[in-house]
Amino acid sequence: MSQTLKSRLEKIIESKVLEIFGEKVSVRLSPPRSPEYGDYATNIAFQLAKPLRRPPVQIASELGDRLRDELAPIAEVEVVSGFVNFKLRLPILRELVYEIVNKHRDDYGENPVGQGQKVLVEFVSANPTGPLNVVNARAAAVGDSIVRLMRKSGYLADAEYYVNDAGAQIRALGESVAWRLGERPDLPEDGYQGDYLVEIARRIREMGVKRQDYGKAAADLILKSQLESLRRFRVNFDNVVRESEVRASGLIDKVIEMLREAGLITKARELPDGLRDELRDPDSIVLRTDLFFPDEKPRVIIRSNGEPTYFMVDLAYHYDKFRRGYEWVIDLWGPDHHGYVPRMKAGLKGLGLLENGRFDVLIVQQVNLIRDGKRVRMSKRRGEFFTMDQLLDEVGVDAARFFFLLRSSNAHLDFDLDLARKLGSENPVYYVQYVHARIASLMEHAQKNGVSLSDADINRLELPEERELMRKLLYFPDVVGGGAQRLEPHVIPHYLLDLAGTYHNYYQKHRIVDPGDKALSGARLYLSEAVRVVVRNGLELIGVSAPTRM
Repeated sequence: MSQTLKSRLEKIIESKVLEIFGEKVSVRLSPPRSPEYGDYATNIAFQLAKPLRRPPVQIASELGDRLRDELAPIAEVEVVSGFVNFKLRLPILRELVYEIVNKHRDDYGENPVGQGQKVLVEFVSANPTGPLNVVNARAAAVGDSIVRLMRKSGYLADAEYYVNDAGAQIRALGESVAWRLGERPDLPEDGYQGDYLVEIARRIREMGVKRQDYGKAAADLILKSQLESLRRFRVNFDNVVRESEVRASGLIDKVIEMLREAGLITKARELPDGLRDELRDPDSIVLRTDLFFPDEKPRVIIRSNGEPTYFMVDLAYHYDKFRRGYEWVIDLWGPDHHGYVPRMKAGLKGLGLLENGRFDVLIVQQVNLIRDGKRVRMSKRRGEFFTMDQLLDEVGVDAARFFFLLRSSNAHLDFDLDLARKLGSENPVYYVQYVHARIASLMEHAQKNGVSLSDADINRLELPEERELMRKLLYFPDVVGGGAQRLEPHVIPHYLLDLAGTYHNYYQKHRIVDPGDKALSGARLYLSEAVRVVVRNGLELIGVSAPTRM
């Protein structure tokens, strides 16, 4: 209903602008800076100031005067400093509460911003050389929540996991297994020394794997374990694509031919002076990424021995994403991949894929684990790190997912392990979940006292705190849609914390269930139940459970 109402208001304003000023415009209402300015606002007067050559305040005043009578049954109209503000009538907000409870329990929050666009979100994609760590876990929480938001917002979104199961790292993994099995005297220089390989090596011996296949067998076992850990974290993938499959598919040759036809590849020795200085292999084939980004240097895609570089394989893989029909390709990469973004965009531009397609990269920053106020120290060199499974064992899935989403993925995150384990209002996930559990308990209490939703006179919802709760419920679909469009799942936990705080305050100040006034009690139960629905739907979008008892 909130989306329909907002859309209806926008259409009325657009029609009125055309009628008064002769201008065809697109109006997008948004919440004003403060509730004192109403529930929605538009800055359309500022957009019209230049073509009409009139002050925004004058335009807004004229538009507001013409809208007041037409919108009187729906909203109050007020003009403030060139903005046209709209305050919805209480009956409209009460009807929203009724519809959330009775018509839109599971689908409230759905919105059409995606318009059926096909989207592929690739995330985690950890090398199959060891267990997933906490940065992988953060990427999993962010990527999975983006997919959930997009599906709620009308996108056709798929989740994908890419496996680098070829190349030097797999050979090094195989030799590391051989060292664990006593088949070589020392660990290779680029080997893996984590204790997790002890069990991997034991299983490989039991399976009777030949030494030349140690790397592949170990990678397969580790990948299986990674995906099991992710499922435990409530993360599932629609597609798993292997590097070895890309290499065997013929895609690399196809992409090279397309780049050659576009005049974008050359031998390193044929580069202009100043561009070939850092390239040690004059017979390698390079992609002229510098033609798209001046600060970029040409990148080797085929070594002189004929072997494609990792970048070349990755570019072929990304070409295939668009070839499969995805219109918007989104990657989540680790903090050490910042410099990789422009070369990938250059390659995709060279293939002509960004003329109609869209490619975005989110960099998922580091996570610092904090215990007893101090940072947990780990050594990557010695193979010591805090795994995702260890984190889940310590704080649980709900706290882990919620905490990972409390900050934007491009900001460093301090994860307080002690706070995540606390059962109290200072723990943000507990604070939100407790609203859901409290309202579930409230409904049981009401039933025992002979009060139900059927007793409600919803017109009794008139307190300022009740209006503020209804106002926040109104915005939920916009929060979901905006989070999907901007790839910002962190807006959901912050919205839920705000809603939870408003409800807790309301619950403390006002008696919800009063058997002596069933009509009022029923109305407040309706509002409470609408809050519970939205909290549950919001938690579902970030993969967090909504308990009925705590």
